[in-house]
Amino acid sequence: MPNLSEAPNLFDYGKMLFRRRRTIFFTALVVWAVACALAWLLPPRYRSEASILIENTTVPKHYVLPNIESDPEQELQTLQQRVLSRSRLQRIVDDLHLYSGGVAALMAGDAVGTMRKDIGVELTQTASKPPQLSGFTISYAGYNPRLVQQVASRLTSLFVEENLRARRRQAENTTEFLDKQLRDARANLDQQTQKVNAFKAQFIGQLPGELQSNLQILSGLQIRLQQANESLNRSEQQKLYLTSMLSAYRDAPSLAGGPAAPGTPAEVDAELLRLQSLLADLKSRYTDKHPAVLQVNDEIAKAKKLKAEMEKGGDSGLPVSRAVAEIKSQLKGADLDVRNRRREIAELQYEMQRYENRLNETPVREQQLADLTRDYDQSRQAYADLLGKKNDSAIATDLERAQQGQQFTVLDPPSFPRSPYFPNRVRVTLGGLALGLVAGFALAFIREGLDDSIHAEKEVSAISKMPVLIAIPPLTTARDISRAHSRWVAEVTCAAVVGVIMATSAVLAYFYG
Repeated sequence: MPNLSEAPNLFDYGKMLFRRRRTIFFTALVVWAVACALAWLLPPRYRSEASILIENTTVPKHYVLPNIESDPEQELQTLQQRVLSRSRLQRIVDDLHLYSGGVAALMAGDAVGTMRKDIGVELTQTASKPPQLSGFTISYAGYNPRLVQQVASRLTSLFVEENLRARRRQAENTTEFLDKQLRDARANLDQQTQKVNAFKAQFIGQLPGELQSNLQILSGLQIRLQQANESLNRSEQQKLYLTSMLSAYRDAPSLAGGPAAPGTPAEVDAELLRLQSLLADLKSRYTDKHPAVLQVNDEIAKAKKLKAEMEKGGDSGLPVSRAVAEIKSQLKGADLDVRNRRREIAELQYEMQRYENRLNETPVREQQLADLTRDYDQSRQAYADLLGKKNDSAIATDLERAQQGQQFTVLDPPSFPRSPYFPNRVRVTLGGLALGLVAGFALAFIREGLDDSIHAEKEVSAISKMPVLIAIPPLTTARDISRAHSRWVAEVTCAAVVGVIMATSAVLAYFYG
């Protein structure tokens, strides 16, 4: 297009487009035909999709605490790696005979690698802040719609089953771990219990809990010791008194002979005979428990004892009489009582020393027992905590086994693809038409820019500074008019036919694409 001194207006552009209408038409037709051919010749690919909803546990958390750390996105990534492992995908490929024939076989090299590319996982998040994962969509693309749906169904089942299996396995592993820790804690608690029991058995009486009882026992021993000392003093005074009486009888023998006391063994024997005769007479009339009988028996026993002492022989210088015998007997009793009291005092002092030693050792045992008790309390608390956690984990594991925990629910099952998603024939056809028109207009402007022909009077003025004096109109004959009319009819007919073909192709692409 020649340079003009005036900018072209819309009328100029319209005339230019009219002149280059054939270029625009044929360019658009060729590009559209190529796009349409590609849309119908490329092998169609179908996609089947399934929507899975991530449902939380149906039992409130304040009733059953979960024993699985729940991070849906991380769990889904791990689950995706397991489901899309080579072994599982290879099993699906072998079972459904994927990539074994047709276009799929030509385009597939590594079947598992190609299948991974054909599988899509799209996350669905809530609108909350921060967004949370609420579900995901599984899709599979292929060349056979029936196989595509079957593969999508297998993948959906794998995701659901693997999620249940993984959560159950994780819950069981948590419970088993806590059970092992509980057994170790129980063994440690038993060991600490044995140590505490052995310590209490070894140092019984020295424990802090026995301090008050030891003080009470020591106080009682002190009272008993005081009483024993007082009894000892009385016994020693009695012994001293009796010893002084024997000394008085030794110095004055006449004091020992009373009016009823026999002084010789013969008199003692006579007295025994008299008492025995009296006893026989009393027994003939009374029973053995009669007071008179008991009194005579007592006198007989004293007489026999006096006789035995007389036969044994008393202290030198002491007269032999009932009074001396009784004093000697009382003196022996007092001496025995003194020995018994002294022995009792020694035993009481020994016991008091033992309890004093216990009281002295109590602070040391208290510190040692505090150390043992602290370890025991820690072990018992650890055992109680683990027992509670283990029970909670066991309940949570039963919940997972009953499929009441977080689980995947198939919201939309795998769909049967009735039309391919690639190529989109409607879009490709319309896009080819739009691209052809753009290319036609661009080519028309290029040709117009390279054309040196003069089509208007102002173009002449732009080339030459001389004014145009006269213009000769085109001289057309009837033949030229007939040819122009024929060309116009042919162009309109061709444009109509092409338009019908394009519309038909668009309709077919819409319904069958």
